[in-house]
Amino acid sequence: MARLIIPYGTAEWRPDSRGPQVAIETDARDPLRLNDGPYDFAELPPAAGTGTVAERLAILRDHLTEFCDQWAKRPRQFVALYFRFIDGVIAADGAAIDAHVAKFAGLFTAEDYAFSALRPLPRAHLPVAGDTRVRVDFAFWTGERLVVVDIAGDEARGSAWQERARQLDAGGIQRIEIPSAAIAKNDPDVLRTALPPEFAAFWRSEPLPSSPFRGTALGEIEIGEPDF
Repeated sequence: MARLIIPYGTAEWRPDSRGPQVAIETDARDPLRLNDGPYDFAELPPAAGTGTVAERLAILRDHLTEFCDQWAKRPRQFVALYFRFIDGVIAADGAAIDAHVAKFAGLFTAEDYAFSALRPLPRAHLPVAGDTRVRVDFAFWTGERLVVVDIAGDEARGSAWQERARQLDAGGIQRIEIPSAAIAKNDPDVLRTALPPEFAAFWRSEPLPSSPFRGTALGEIEIGEPDF
């Protein structure tokens, strides 16, 4: 089975780099979701086990934001906007989700499916050719392909950017550029327009919801630094 290793959360990557990463079995065709670990929490707040869905989502949102460049305002804003986008999907599709889980006699609610949303990997380093990796603002694995989201400023694109785009295209990686000015609008509908349809349909392919947090009825989270 093909295995895709994606380091993320760092400005630079080397073969001997140590840092967070995810391993994806691409032949399994399973999307990388918010409920998929590992996450490298040093310590979880109490709300991880006892909080509401909104409080637990906020823990993941803040954790993922930490892996963005601390001086990069728009990527950090993208993470917050993405979680609002998830909230919007649950609100818009709530009746359909409730009908979907009705057979479980109240065990799950529509909000529980928020953890089924695709998981963003900030500052991800993606393999393109040989040992070459390209850093992107955010990477997502849909189960079928990698999707890259870059926050595009107003600066002109040079030859290095064009070569980067060529490498990503050659690797079959879908590229999406969202203008920085669009992120600045702070409107989650910007993402509904910019992102592929499966980003808003995440709950439809998840038979049962689960949570990444240990100690809850819906799942568990792995804590600690992953092995390399």
